[in-house]
Amino acid sequence: MPKFDMGAAWDDSLNLMKSHSALTGTIAAFFLFLPTLAVAWFGPLATEPATGADFAQVMEVFQSNFRAFLPYQLAITLFTIVGTVAILRLWLARTGTSVGEALTFALMLFPTMVAIQILSGIMLGIGFLLLLIPGLYLLGRLALVAPAVADRGLYNPLTAIGESWRLTENNGWAIFFFLFLVGVVILIAALIVGGVVGIATSGGSDLARIVEGLVEAIFAAAGSFVSIAISAAAYRQLAASNLPNVFD
Repeated sequence: MPKFDMGAAWDDSLNLMKSHSALTGTIAAFFLFLPTLAVAWFGPLATEPATGADFAQVMEVFQSNFRAFLPYQLAITLFTIVGTVAILRLWLARTGTSVGEALTFALMLFPTMVAIQILSGIMLGIGFLLLLIPGLYLLGRLALVAPAVADRGLYNPLTAIGESWRLTENNGWAIFFFLFLVGVVILIAALIVGGVVGIATSGGSDLARIVEGLVEAIFAAAGSFVSIAISAAAYRQLAASNLPNVFD
């Protein structure tokens, strides 16, 4: 298999994010930004452990927060699945595709993507239970599943996972580190901006929740959008290496 070129993938990611920007921006706003914003503004507030709480009490608060937020996080995930496939379809389709066609395609592939999420989650869970390193490696090997589905219309989740596994052979770590580095940069920026906003709005007020929720949603959507572009660029690079001129 060819060696994954991070520089070329980053350049292609930037080109992808510039292409169909009005269309992909609209989809990203509705499916990536608005759900997160709605949960941040109208969802439950996290409970903080009492001062001096012991480990059992901290875990009890954690479990309570987990149960409270789980339905909302599942809803965000489902919206993100549709938005991700639609954006990828606009970028990877060999012929012109409208927003309506991309969304219809994404909804048709929705059950497949849900199944893929479940299977990938099981694989990653086993990987992280065994050791941290296998789990991280699997993140790289599974990174091209969604682009493969969006490009080829793969309805069999096992086929889609197998295609990502084939394309990322000998490149799993390179793809993981690329995604990791970009994610760290976005996380640091989000923490800095969030910290400044928290200080400026005197955290705890209604205004603080509104502004902090807006910042959280912006960075979450931006991070997802960039990650989608990176996965699409990596797919284009490695798929084109296997099938020359396939994206020309």
